Amino acid sequence: MALHRVGSERFFFMTKKSPPTIALVANTAWNLWNFRRSLIELLVREGFQVVCIAPDDGYSKKVSALDGVRFVPLNTLSRKSLSPLSNLKTLAELAQRLRHERPDLTIFYTIKPNIFGALAARLTDTPAIATVEGLGYAATASPFFRKIIFTLYRLAFRFVKKVVFLNRDDRSEFLSHHAVPADKTLVVKGTGIDTTYFYPEKNAVTEPVFLFIGRLLSDKGVREFVQAAKQVKEAAHQSRFQILGSVDSGNPASIEQGELAHWVENQRVEYLGKSDDVRPFIASASVVVLPSYREGMPRALLEGMAMGKPVITTDSVGCRETVDEGRNGFIIPSENAEALAQAMLRYLSLSPDQQLAMGLHSRQKAETEFSNRVVLPQYLQIIREALSPASKSR
Repeated sequence: MALHRVGSERFFFMTKKSPPTIALVANTAWNLWNFRRSLIELLVREGFQVVCIAPDDGYSKKVSALDGVRFVPLNTLSRKSLSPLSNLKTLAELAQRLRHERPDLTIFYTIKPNIFGALAARLTDTPAIATVEGLGYAATASPFFRKIIFTLYRLAFRFVKKVVFLNRDDRSEFLSHHAVPADKTLVVKGTGIDTTYFYPEKNAVTEPVFLFIGRLLSDKGVREFVQAAKQVKEAAHQSRFQILGSVDSGNPASIEQGELAHWVENQRVEYLGKSDDVRPFIASASVVVLPSYREGMPRALLEGMAMGKPVITTDSVGCRETVDEGRNGFIIPSENAEALAQAMLRYLSLSPDQQLAMGLHSRQKAETEFSNRVVLPQYLQIIREALSPASKSR
């Protein structure tokens, strides 16, 4: 038995001799850097060899700089292409990468790696785990397109050992579409938050600031945020509304630069750009807001909670699990700017002590339900079980 550390958080686990190779595959290197870094560092500390496979979007150097990690680029994976030929090329390249790297276990993230990666794993006889962190643009697609997506999932998930979901609602939907057998599924609440990195700071907020963090996508509720800002400003002139994040040209739900410029020009919101370190912006905010239509597990809210901020979000998949209504924030209907404005005004009507109590409860909830200490050992156990001789024999 050995004692190891993730950030400044510590827990026990067994150390193995002759460690296997774990490959992590995602649709962007940004995804691996921002959402998988704690898990990658844990695997390296455990002595595993780690290979990260993703398109090179500028974050590959950061991933490669992690101790004990190799980065392997994908050249054909396009998030927005629906071309059968393009997807066949991605399947072929994924199979080639797995055949060359020969990992003992591969973990797939995001839609195309989950589907085409699982098929490539079958072609190369590579043990694999799929991780479903939401439906992405498939959640708001036409019924015909959704049917195609779930058919592909049903085919691909025949060839993985486990499918990990971040919330029970997504798991239930996949089961209702018969996309995966129930005995293959697990629910782990999030990817883990380093609560020693995201922590409350003594930073007095002199005027109310509502902060939206995320990619500027319509289904993240950014338009509702802007509409609510206009309404609240009429009743509470001192309130400020900030957006932190960037447009995403690779996503069909992305807003246009011109629309963002219009919001700023009309002084509805302050645009803060994009940052790899969101902590100073969260520290300067009163409330973190994410009126998303659907999430796997919204990391922006978890980071805000870890820093002791109340949150406002929607009664939608993934989002609702972050809020104890009235204790650390408010839950509103999705796609409802009026309800969002009322929740913001409700927060403003609270006393300073009540607002502080909300932030304290956010921090406590982040630590007890979503922290690295709670979440990462669950992933480690899933990986160890997938690598066990009993699993390989099935």
